[in-house]
Amino acid sequence: MEIDFTLRSDPTAAFRSLDARSSTAVLFLHGITGSPVVWVPIARAVAAEGVDVSVPLLPGHGTTWQEMVPTGWADWLGEARTELGRLQADHDRVVVAGLSMGGALALALGATAAAPDGLVVVNPALHIDSPFAPLLPVLRRVVRTIPSIGGDIAHPDRDEYAYPRTPLAPLASFHQALRILREDLWKVECPVTAMVSGEDNVVGPRTLRSLRSNLPHPPHIVALRRSRHVATLDFDAPLIAEAVLSSARAGAGGASRVAGDGE
Repeated sequence: MEIDFTLRSDPTAAFRSLDARSSTAVLFLHGITGSPVVWVPIARAVAAEGVDVSVPLLPGHGTTWQEMVPTGWADWLGEARTELGRLQADHDRVVVAGLSMGGALALALGATAAAPDGLVVVNPALHIDSPFAPLLPVLRRVVRTIPSIGGDIAHPDRDEYAYPRTPLAPLASFHQALRILREDLWKVECPVTAMVSGEDNVVGPRTLRSLRSNLPHPPHIVALRRSRHVATLDFDAPLIAEAVLSSARAGAGGASRVAGDGE
């Protein structure tokens, strides 16, 4: 599948391509401090195959880190749930694809009564891998921001346009929500494809262990051997696009396997 990485005039803006003749749709969710730019190239490629796509801009993102400070998990999940509902109202099949925090949001949607028909999660974040994570509820009151966690891409010419600073208050909200999400993974009945980079400097291996241990059905694991955390903009982007398209087109039996995958 051909993927065009040409940037739009406003790279961080929301992106939608909706055609009333399409019976399937994909909702793409970006990561914390990130924006739709991480998914737009893949979304355009999937749309070119006749599938409707929506890449919303989550609250507090795509502007400045200062505007992110008052937002948190409830705001991001609320926006994702609203957009999922819109797509489900007009389509027979809806798949959710998420990167990093977007992967966590996708799994949270999968644990609800109005779950999507399939999930594709790319380096999903189910843990904040820092020894200071348990202290976030206290640290957020004395430290406003930490250095950016963005930009973990092997490809030298790609940029995810993440914030230069990460506000601790939203991060603390995310950390608290992840504990509940891990406990709710048993509710996810739809097929899950988990795509995991061999080198990831943001999300550690605990997430994959949590998926394997807590999901009621084994996830389909796809190894991304040439990419780092922001794999949607990295060398394995075509493999991710194929997996998303496969999930969108799959029947009730679950997603088809894609070339180059691994268990």
